[in-house]
Amino acid sequence: MEADLITLNFLNLTDNELDRPIYRIMKQEHVIGLFADKKNVLSQIHNWKDKFENFQLSLGGVLDGERFDFGFKNDFVGQCWTREYLSEAMWGIYANDPKQRFLRIRSTPRKLLTGLADAHPKMPQDTCFLGKVAYHKEKDLKAFLGGGPLSMSAISFARTLLLKRYAFKHESEVRLLHFGNAKDCDKYGLYRYEVDPHAMVTQIMADPNRDRANWLADKAAITAATGFTGEIKRSKAYDPPDWELPVYKSGC
Repeated sequence: MEADLITLNFLNLTDNELDRPIYRIMKQEHVIGLFADKKNVLSQIHNWKDKFENFQLSLGGVLDGERFDFGFKNDFVGQCWTREYLSEAMWGIYANDPKQRFLRIRSTPRKLLTGLADAHPKMPQDTCFLGKVAYHKEKDLKAFLGGGPLSMSAISFARTLLLKRYAFKHESEVRLLHFGNAKDCDKYGLYRYEVDPHAMVTQIMADPNRDRANWLADKAAITAATGFTGEIKRSKAYDPPDWELPVYKSGC
């Protein structure tokens, strides 16, 4: 049963954006694992490359003159998606090894958050979030922490995980977030939950580095490994132009 929309925490997203496509580039074996294991994998925030992530929880603070740390700072896990569908930069960042095979999966905010909430039916309104990242100057992020009452709600901390520096604005990021228990993560800081990948994924696209001549065989192998019956395409980001030869006239 799909979670009631009233219980779902969509942050920084309009109603019109809930069913618009979002994308995630992954190693091919991880996509195959998603379909084989029927489990989506979220990561503790400290695993992410940008060490400004989770800045509020990582820093702790001073409350009424006493230094403190957030004991639950590693209880949030997340997964990064993008709204960019034609960006070569995203392939360059996340599929930058031409010797490896990558796939880009497509979904929607509604499908992703519904799947996460369905896997956590007890308190999805307090544990499951999906939001669009807002990009700010570093000084503005610092000012965000400057005094005032300290809210201890999960949604307030989830909102801080949607704040990022301008240097990353090109990623046009959307994040799936879960507030759980760090003890449920494996030794690599990864958290797995059950999901129906065929309901979650609406398209698969292969990386642009692979040999076009082998594409039909590659596509058949991806279909067989995933059982995916939807659209499977290959990115043409690096293809040469497939145009008819231009016709010129000799000069006078």
